[in-house]
Amino acid sequence: MTETSNEGRGLVQMVIEPSSATARWFVGLGVWGLLLAVLNLMGMAHPGYRISWAGVLSMGRLNAAFEAHATAPAFVVSDLVFIVLCGGLVALGFRTIANEEGSVAGFFRSLVDNSTWRALGSAEGGISHTVGAWCLLVGLLFYVIRGAMHTNWFDPGVYAVSAVLVAFGFALRALALTDSDA
Repeated sequence: MTETSNEGRGLVQMVIEPSSATARWFVGLGVWGLLLAVLNLMGMAHPGYRISWAGVLSMGRLNAAFEAHATAPAFVVSDLVFIVLCGGLVALGFRTIANEEGSVAGFFRSLVDNSTWRALGSAEGGISHTVGAWCLLVGLLFYVIRGAMHTNWFDPGVYAVSAVLVAFGFALRALALTDSDA
């Protein structure tokens, strides 16, 4: 599970044995999905509706994506399927991370202690690294604060703001890290 070339590897093998970077994305997306699933089960993912994951992921072809809290069942099969899929992503990611040098403890340590968060208070890594770090922080804080205050964790308007900030943050961070490697 290294950052080697994916030539000759099939799609299934790349998913089952992800690279280090892909494993980290799997963990992040899986944890985010599990958070949304738990909030949905508690009726807190959206202020007026319960989310049907089968409806959302099939774009309404399997059933309606949203139902009013008053008429929607508290738990449906698509909730279980979504939880299993997200849990599977987390498990695949952690399996790869556990086989790396720093292991899972190193992964959690890297979430807190890394150059991106240090760039919030220092332009040492370049202005793009600093601006990227601030975009990441503002995007994540906007999503969490807006979701907590208005119980709209699953809202296109919130995603439209936070996703742009987070995407620019990752892009500027990658640019800064590429410049420093050159």
